[in-house]
Amino acid sequence: MKINQENKTIINNLASAYFCKVFFLPVSEADFQNFPKTIDYISLATYARLNLTKYIKNIEKAIYIDVDTLTNSSLQELWNIDITNYYLAGCRDTFIDVKNEAYKKTIGLEEYSYFNAGILLINLNKWKEENIFQKSINWMNKYNNVMKYQDQDILNGICKGKVKFINNRFNFTPTDRGLIKKKNLLHVKMPIVISHYCGPYKFWHKKCGHLNCHIGNLLLKEMDKIIDIPSSWYDHFEKIPFLMKIKRLRKRIKDKFIYGIY
Repeated sequence: MKINQENKTIINNLASAYFCKVFFLPVSEADFQNFPKTIDYISLATYARLNLTKYIKNIEKAIYIDVDTLTNSSLQELWNIDITNYYLAGCRDTFIDVKNEAYKKTIGLEEYSYFNAGILLINLNKWKEENIFQKSINWMNKYNNVMKYQDQDILNGICKGKVKFINNRFNFTPTDRGLIKKKNLLHVKMPIVISHYCGPYKFWHKKCGHLNCHIGNLLLKEMDKIIDIPSSWYDHFEKIPFLMKIKRLRKRIKDKFIYGIY
């Protein structure tokens, strides 16, 4: 679970340009060697958050955001949510809750809503009091043979009944978009605050068709104006053919003016 020095320097330089600070916290992969890896494109590093209270001291609350996301506006509204009596606040995972309800039964969650763990507001005081990491190990040992979604399953299992569900505008997934178009999910408040590219296609992949996926390449170019971005970073962003750019534009227009997604 390492970030090489070149990338650390780039991240620090970018943060400095926006008057921010970045702290790199050492995480030992050995702490998670017994945890299952069931999804090819997600590394063991995803389990590190289960032990957050070990790495982050004297902090009462934290926002966790996956790397495969784009934040479109201020996080102040998310930060201001009161989670005093909850382990965390998160958004309903419609891929599981709507399309794969039977799966919840296999992990003991048939009577509970299932949240997506890509964006969370975490009550670190509660996590420390309840020893979330040890609870994670206990839960994992019980459901190890049936769990599919790694730490997301674990968090849903140990936090059931202690989750504050918030509007999906803070964690807008491709499934949410599809359900709005089918008129099945109509309660998502616009505009979207965080777009989450969960699944195999991220905003740096040309096959990605989720909301605002075009912004990824634009952000990289803007970053290159501020700091010297190495060519290796560009290599991860697949070149978008002209016709695909037109197709994406048409989709954005249709999303906004027909389905009210923006």
